[in-house]
Amino acid sequence: MTDEPDLARPALQQAGDAIIVVNTRGIIREWNDRCVATFGFTPEQAIGQDVKLIIPERLRDAHDRGFFAAMEAGHLHSDGQPRRTKGLTATGDTVYVTMSFAVVNDEDAGPSIGSVAVARTEPPRQPGA
Repeated sequence: MTDEPDLARPALQQAGDAIIVVNTRGIIREWNDRCVATFGFTPEQAIGQDVKLIIPERLRDAHDRGFFAAMEAGHLHSDGQPRRTKGLTATGDTVYVTMSFAVVNDEDAGPSIGSVAVARTEPPRQPGA
């Protein structure tokens, strides 16, 4: 062991993409600085809330089905590739994001202990593009 500082927390906070960590019930446990810039919720507003806070109403049922199936299985049922989707901001506006997801596993705690999502904002697609 060295006397080097722990890099994980500052790295998470200073990452160039929004990083959201949730537990197996979908409750936000980590919310970095880029999440604030992307979704508009402060850490105090987001941490401890259901991740549906940033999911538009019409996408919530599909999210729940996929999320809880992955938590039970301990892995994603999709190919793990980033997906373009919509997020919900603190002002109620829609933001386009490309998100990738991973199930977080811990050999000591069981098949899954939560999930991490990484989001990057995208401009809205132009008609005909």
